[in-house]
Amino acid sequence: MELSKDILEQIFQLTQQVNSGRISLTAGRDELVKAFGFNPNSASMTIRSLRHLLNGERYRRALTIGATDYFLGRIREEYGNEGLRKALAGLSAHIEYRNSQDVKVPGLDTILAKHSR
Repeated sequence: MELSKDILEQIFQLTQQVNSGRISLTAGRDELVKAFGFNPNSASMTIRSLRHLLNGERYRRALTIGATDYFLGRIREEYGNEGLRKALAGLSAHIEYRNSQDVKVPGLDTILAKHSR
């Protein structure tokens, strides 16, 4: 499924709510399933990965390059340079993890460089 800007924004908004404790992961997942027909496991993994990105933590499940780029832009808008710095640390840790699994991610390296400027 191609993730439009509207879907990415909804994922971002739901993940912020999950991250702050306003809604549960299950509620966020169910909203993505209902609104966009997501597979429940994919919806949960997407929210979890974005939560890790927001918190500057390594995540293991890949987000698309387009989604990663969008989310980093939104993180900068919402949380400023400090929030972006944290997210870039999480992305960097994700890239290191993927490389340790012998998976090259040049697109993510490009996104990391773009948002590190």
